[in-house]
Amino acid sequence: MWRALLHSLLHLLYPASCIHCRSCLAPGSPIFCHSCSQLLEMIDPQMRCSACFFPSLQSGRHCLNCKKTPSLYYKSAAVFDYFGPAASLVKKLKYGNRPDLAKGMAAYLAVQFFQLDWPLPDALVCVPIPFTRWLDRGYNQSFLLAKELSYFLKVPLITPLSRASGDLSQAALSLEQRRLLTSQSFKLKRPKSVIGKNLLVIDDVATSGTTLQRCAEKLLAGSAATLYALTFCKTALDMKNL
Repeated sequence: MWRALLHSLLHLLYPASCIHCRSCLAPGSPIFCHSCSQLLEMIDPQMRCSACFFPSLQSGRHCLNCKKTPSLYYKSAAVFDYFGPAASLVKKLKYGNRPDLAKGMAAYLAVQFFQLDWPLPDALVCVPIPFTRWLDRGYNQSFLLAKELSYFLKVPLITPLSRASGDLSQAALSLEQRRLLTSQSFKLKRPKSVIGKNLLVIDDVATSGTTLQRCAEKLLAGSAATLYALTFCKTALDMKNL
């Protein structure tokens, strides 16, 4: 009783609010109000290109762009399009000091993974961030997502990649600048850990796809067998602000 009373008093003094629309929530409510929770609609994989996961006229098949320029990933996918409450989740995890959100977000990743009917990978790999950004943020949001997903899938998480500390934040770059990201920004620090393995690469958001491609180049150079990529959100090509 005293715990419930204290919780109610704290809610009165510091009322919880929906992390998307900021409306006040009742004590014990989830992180979204009812209206915003209804907007969390997962992407139907059947309506997307199986390689790049952008909308495709041919259900479940490669789009024309992927037929012309094949991806280094056998398949890639996302849980949500980057807008509304899903985008707010990413921003809170990434910039709002809310590492606690990773477990719930990873549960969505797991649900989408099983909907995709992909084979279980040998290991999960998270997209690395520069050490200086880790110091500033205190954690790598992609690592947290991959760690929780590893628990759900019962698959080990490995960290064979590192990233140069001089890299600028991708959120501050245009799509043209993102595409200039070179493979030298990434390093395969544990090459033996990827040899002959089927890997699932995890990130929070895919925009231009350049970061995922650079990771794929390093993993394939280390003789990884097959690569899949799964992100929490995917943006439209013309969206520039994460």
